[in-house]
Amino acid sequence: GIVGVRTVYRYEIAGQYGRTVTERGFWNMNIVLTGFMASGKTQISKELSKLTGFSLVDTDAVIEEKTGLSINDIFEKFGESKFRDIEHDVIKEVSERENTVISTGGGVVLNPDNITSLRKHGVIINLAPDFNTILERLNDAKATRPLLKNSDIEDIRKRFNERSPFYADCDIKINVSNEHTPLYFAEQIMKLIQE
Repeated sequence: GIVGVRTVYRYEIAGQYGRTVTERGFWNMNIVLTGFMASGKTQISKELSKLTGFSLVDTDAVIEEKTGLSINDIFEKFGESKFRDIEHDVIKEVSERENTVISTGGGVVLNPDNITSLRKHGVIINLAPDFNTILERLNDAKATRPLLKNSDIEDIRKRFNERSPFYADCDIKINVSNEHTPLYFAEQIMKLIQE
């Protein structure tokens, strides 16, 4: 019943976007998601991958795969600076791919070279929830997010505000909220890319 309808619907969307993207010359490009932690990058990138048929890369997952360490472990053992160096190398590498949805870590934007690399073959989409939306989502996330472990709300708010100007360096900004599903935002992104 419903599952079948959903599958057909997704297939039709994939066909629709696939054709449009090709005709508009956007084929061989990447769709890059930036945003603060808990902005929805992981879930929305999965939906974008399904809609477009593009492969999906999560830069934090690539870092964990390459180092054999969790992001938390890298932060604890080597510090944030070392993590950012590793992240920069991974960004340079994944930026060379084509037809890929790239979900980035929350601090990728702090290094302007990362954005330059990502933009070379990609369109930069910033997912921009307000701070209250972030807070609603963070209670579930403390275990897996290194910068959250010992942070209080004011630390997080400070980091959120400090990073805002860096997130502004994007091609499309999406105001994300808890009122809509990741699929809804993925469809909005596809519409905006094609305008």
